[in-house]
Order: sequence, then structure tokens, then C-alpha cells
Amino acid sequence: MPVKHAILGIIKEGPRHGYELKNIFDQRIGSFWNLNYGQIYTTLDRLEKEGLVEGREEEQNSRPDKKVYAISPKGIQELTRWLQEPATKPRPLRDELFIKLLFISQENLELALRLTERQTQIYMDQMRELTETKYRLAKEGINRENVITDLLTDAALFHAEADVRWLRHVETKILEYAKM
Repeated sequence: MPVKHAILGIIKEGPRHGYELKNIFDQRIGSFWNLNYGQIYTTLDRLEKEGLVEGREEEQNSRPDKKVYAISPKGIQELTRWLQEPATKPRPLRDELFIKLLFISQENLELALRLTERQTQIYMDQMRELTETKYRLAKEGINRENVITDLLTDAALFHAEADVRWLRHVETKILEYAKM
């Protein structure tokens, strides 16, 4: 499970509490993956039960105590094992758009065309934001700390470009079938 291992990877760098984990996750991965606080804390509970992290309460002045997590030797072993394994399956093609097109196209080709046009605009907006990220990273200078973010941004750009190409293909096919 990627969330489990992402949290282990962050905690391996040093002990963290849930709020810190969420902020670090968002800084590094947030533009590619939305993770809420509930997922962080349920994952931390599960990691602690599995013996992969160890939690301890820390006192705070004029605030409730916070629980700080450190990776255990078993957690380091699990993270190392996971990092060395390739992903065994390609990304699943479970997408809300696919289901919408499946049902819209049977009833109203015009509606399917409008949907693909609007969806293309969403991907184009995403590509603009990703290009801005690439520009910012290049301006800062690519280094050991941000090279993976740069590469993940490339991956997101490539996926968005492929989605736009596919949507244009969908539009072409719908127009061809509309003539039949």
C-alpha cells in the first residue's frame, strides 16, 4: 500500500507527529495525491499495531500532548523490502470519466462531445499548473532534494498529455459514428 510506505519513508527521516506527516506529504506528493488527516492517523494506528512504528506521547506547553512516531527496525526492514520491489501491475483504468462516457454515449453523442471538451480543458489547466511547477523547480535549481518531485511532475505531465490525446481520439470516433 503506497500510503503506508510513504508514511514509513517520511518517518524514517526522523520522528514525526501526524500534522507534520501531512505537511511533508503535501509538500512532496500533494499535487499528485490528496491525502487527508484521517488517512494519516488511521495508517499510523495500523503501522503501530503492525510494529512498524513506535508512538510516544510528548508534552506541549498550553496544548494537549501530541503523539510522535518513530520507525522501528521492523519498519525499516519493511520499507527497504518495498522500495526494492517493482510495481507489479500497471495503473488501473478506473476512472469516473470512462463510466460517464459509457452511459452518455449510448444516449446522447452531443453530450459526450461536450463532456470530452470540458474534460480536455481540465487536463489543459492541469498541464499549465504542472508546467508552472516545472518552471519553479528549474528556477530553484534541480538538486538531490527536488529531483524526484521534478520527475513526478514530468510523469503527471506525460499522463495529462496522454489523456488529452485520448480525449481527442474519443471526439474523432464519436464524430465518425455520428455520421453512420
